[in-house]
Amino acid sequence: MVYIAVLANVNGNLPALAKALEKIETLREEGYEIEKYYILGNVVGLFPYPQEVLDTLDDLIRNNRVSVIRGEFDQVIAASDPHAEGPDYIEKTDYPEYVKRALKYTWEALGHDGREFIRDLPIYLVDRIGKNDIFGVYGSPLDPFGGKVLPEQPTSYYETIMRPVKDYEILFVASPRYPVNAMTRYGRVVCPGSIGFPPGREHRATFALVDVDTLHTKFIEVEYDKRLIEERIRREGLPEELVKVLYHGRI
Repeated sequence: MVYIAVLANVNGNLPALAKALEKIETLREEGYEIEKYYILGNVVGLFPYPQEVLDTLDDLIRNNRVSVIRGEFDQVIAASDPHAEGPDYIEKTDYPEYVKRALKYTWEALGHDGREFIRDLPIYLVDRIGKNDIFGVYGSPLDPFGGKVLPEQPTSYYETIMRPVKDYEILFVASPRYPVNAMTRYGRVVCPGSIGFPPGREHRATFALVDVDTLHTKFIEVEYDKRLIEERIRREGLPEELVKVLYHGRI
């Protein structure tokens, strides 16, 4: 059987991304034929490894092993450069102050080349796996960055989300940060969960492993050392709220 791996919400969290990629290689060694994988944004965001994450992804993209699209925070970075006001654009957003500070740090750390990398990422993922056409987006099909697809909803809810892309067999979304695997009359809606942004206190990073023929989906957990990120946050002088997010989820 052939599989794809689907990841989301890296958020500049290199230790989490590295462990997820390591797990994918372990699965390959165990006999899983993982053809390629997708990352649905946010590539960068709250945590202080933005350039290291881009360097990792750039190597994978060059080897045709991964396809990456923009997420909400990626879009803020892309929109703030080169034709807008840079960090001043970030300051005008409605995000809490600690998020603005994290995004300004990311903007500076990426430099011109890193910001150009983000701007070059597509907004939508359109591909074919096996006999199935797939559509991917960070938020929702009609609102790629501001849309939210909630977990644990009735089937009718997911059918409404899936209807605009009903010509596709599967819709991948990133927005809930919790895993979702919902079958509708139009097709399947899958959120792989979150690699780098803890949605809650007991969060474990997850990604989705999807059989390309049957679309059977399972979620793989990944553990990483959050102390590394905590130390980096404090070393870089970033807001203490980011440490709380790291251990407890959104505050």
